[in-house]
Amino acid sequence: MWCAVHVGDGEESRMEAFVTGLLPESLNARCFHLTRSRRKKYGGRWQTVQEKLLPGYVFIDTDQPEKVYGELKKAGKPKLLSDNETDICTLREQEVILLDRIADKIGEIAVSKIRVNEDGTFEFLSGPILQVKELVKKVDLHKRIAKVEMDFLGKRQFLYLGIEIEP
Repeated sequence: MWCAVHVGDGEESRMEAFVTGLLPESLNARCFHLTRSRRKKYGGRWQTVQEKLLPGYVFIDTDQPEKVYGELKKAGKPKLLSDNETDICTLREQEVILLDRIADKIGEIAVSKIRVNEDGTFEFLSGPILQVKELVKKVDLHKRIAKVEMDFLGKRQFLYLGIEIEP
């Protein structure tokens, strides 16, 4: 089961370290944030860069979410969690399955390979995009991203996954 903790953009790594140090090993919890690899052009050359997939969110994978929540609430750290219940929530099973299908065990999402057919259609060749191809709403060849629509925390969200074009 995954819990999502809203920590604010730029605070993900610091909060991961804090939460990992705070939670006892008996909770068997893994804390991480999701990153995606994508291709960007710098100085006329394509390079692979890492970006946050969902800025401001840290995830805790645990089978004891109530105990994790209790430990986080007990923390004497201001701004870890306010009394607002939206700061931490449990993801629905469909959300976890989808995110687990596209990310590896440390929360990284690799670049997917696609091919553009002569008729302008796309063929998904490899990578995480194969797991969610039915959810792809748009492919932007110029920016080298695929726009994937999903439900996340009760709202429709778009995830932008990195693509590489194969000849």
